[in-house]
Amino acid sequence: MQNRFYLIGYMGVGKSTWAKRWAKQRSCPVHDLDQLIATEIQMPIDEYITSQGELAFRKVERSVLHATSHLDGIISVGGGTPCFYDNMEVMKTLGTTIYLHAGVGFLTKRLVDSAFAGNPRPLLAGVAIDSYGEFIGKHLLERLAFYEQAAIRIAVEKEDVLARLSEL
Repeated sequence: MQNRFYLIGYMGVGKSTWAKRWAKQRSCPVHDLDQLIATEIQMPIDEYITSQGELAFRKVERSVLHATSHLDGIISVGGGTPCFYDNMEVMKTLGTTIYLHAGVGFLTKRLVDSAFAGNPRPLLAGVAIDSYGEFIGKHLLERLAFYEQAAIRIAVEKEDVLARLSEL
């Protein structure tokens, strides 16, 4: 039985939420790569990116991802994680990769709702809310080739996500 799963996908698709629900159902550990990174750098990721830059963040992200080789359970990763360095290959080697995907409309609604709730995403900081859909569509297209390398794909809008995950 596989002991390590990586949930990947665009921001707002629900990777962290589904990781927690699935881990509870499986009675296994759950890890959030962003939380592991924040612990490593000893500050919130958005502050680190502001002070050190995205390249420095991506280097730390890669190092922390490699360190997940000793962790069992379900690991949710940031939306950009699979798209940098050899991160996607590392995840495919260390465990089973699962791409949670949704359409631009679904993602836009989730991210607009998050912004209005006071939880804006750092990547969208300079984007007007009425331009979220256009930004997300373009950005998602740029990342799609990485996401589609996942071993398993689950459409969060159309499928019973927990039921599909439970089959694994």
